Amino acid sequence: MQKGSSAVVDFSKLQITGCNEGGSKCIFRKGRNASISLPFTPKAEVLSVTAKVEGILGPIPVPFQLDNPNGCVNSGLQCPLQANQLSTYTSAIEVKNVYPSISLKVRWQLLDEHNNKIVCLEIPVKIESSRK
Repeated sequence: MQKGSSAVVDFSKLQITGCNEGGSKCIFRKGRNASISLPFTPKAEVLSVTAKVEGILGPIPVPFQLDNPNGCVNSGLQCPLQANQLSTYTSAIEVKNVYPSISLKVRWQLLDEHNNKIVCLEIPVKIESSRK
């Protein structure tokens, strides 16, 4: 998993759907939600948070539609976020049945009020059909 951020991420408590099935890639199943629980500590006060999720197909980022990109509403965060205080962001995206069964990287970012990256994770993912 690639990472980059201005915050400190607690990777020991990071939880992502399908990432504990024993493979090198997280398995996202079609027709289900892929969720994340992301504990992090910002280095400075953050007034607002916007989430952005993209699938990286070669050089082309393809945006995933989030029901709620506002990280300060219904995501476990209480804005403004205080510097050096642990916060946990939670969210989910729908893995639609129309998505192809492919391997890709999913970039999940949290951006501050100035569009600066607070947290940026690149997650190796394999999209598969749901088991019957």
